[in-house]
Amino acid sequence: MTMAKVTKRTWTTGAGEARTAWRLSYYDRDGQRHMKQFARKADAEAERVLVEGQLATGLHVPDKASITVLDAAKAFLADFADLVQSGKRERSSLEAYRRQVKWHLEPYAVAALKLSRLTGPDCVTYGRALEASVSDAMATRVFAMFRLILKHAQGAGWIASNPGTAVSIRTSGEREDEGVEIPPKAALKALWEAAAKFDSTGRATAMVALLMFGGLRASELRGLPRRDLLLSESKVRVSQRADNWQKIGTVKSKKSRRSVTLPPAAVVALKRWVLAVPKNELGLIFPTGAGTVESYANIYHRTWVPLMVAAGLADVEKREGEDDYHRPHFALHALRHVAVSLWIEQGASPKQVSTWAGHASIQFTMDRYGHLWDDPVGAQAIARGAERSIIG
Repeated sequence: MTMAKVTKRTWTTGAGEARTAWRLSYYDRDGQRHMKQFARKADAEAERVLVEGQLATGLHVPDKASITVLDAAKAFLADFADLVQSGKRERSSLEAYRRQVKWHLEPYAVAALKLSRLTGPDCVTYGRALEASVSDAMATRVFAMFRLILKHAQGAGWIASNPGTAVSIRTSGEREDEGVEIPPKAALKALWEAAAKFDSTGRATAMVALLMFGGLRASELRGLPRRDLLLSESKVRVSQRADNWQKIGTVKSKKSRRSVTLPPAAVVALKRWVLAVPKNELGLIFPTGAGTVESYANIYHRTWVPLMVAAGLADVEKREGEDDYHRPHFALHALRHVAVSLWIEQGASPKQVSTWAGHASIQFTMDRYGHLWDDPVGAQAIARGAERSIIG
């Protein structure tokens, strides 16, 4: 292997001044010669060591052949778009990445850096800038995307290693007020009773039943097919969802594929609604009247808000010259939290809850809902038992 070499260069300027510099020269894996000049020998030697290490592993990318971080981000987006086209990734994820690149990467100095010059400290500087300008959650998401961009660039041979791997976003940590808010049971009972009177077909009750007792996400509810209602077994299976563009696809992950046991009242409500479901080629349980995929906006404005108003669970905001604006006391997604809280209340284990909710991991379940397992009385009993076992 041809090694990089540092040589001393001296010359005299037109004004008669003597000058000295240090030149690094080497051949890349394609046999092309490259030269870089440095004012200090130490800098030239440091670059030589870096280049030789990269040449030895076959991962060296010359500066003049290197692309910028922003170029790498655009290539990552193009590759992700191909995955969306083939059905392997979600369109919503692509749109989120595009927004993050536009608003939270392109305006920063790191975007203009060449990948061959990108270092760990550059990634740290970018991470700290994100911490100072956006929320913890957004900074974490954006930097995770940044790592994916560099990983893609590494796979394409544009960068020798991923300097962002060892860098993380520093968040403010867990706070006691970050736990999910569960609506009171009196409000939930009022919602259930209002749903029973809301329409003559039982559609509203069927929706509330699946959300409140089955823990379905709104996208899973909108994409639920008749074949996944296993009513003879008192179960609902979750295997597909509808995205923001009303396109049916598989659920978010393997862990999201699940079966959930439903209580008798939910089964009765679903059996009633099944008889009135509009005919549709997609076989959906909650299609539009025309048999297409129902949008979240339609469900929210035409069912959820009027239902919450009927249940007395919405505030009215008067607007001059406009219709009254109704603000529900809690969002439709809150019923998913209700389902989890009811499972925990009835003694379900973290493993069971994680499985039924379709969470990515038990750790996520505990981080989000761990406080609902708190049992002060049981903890005192354990403490007393421990005391008795030693001192009587």
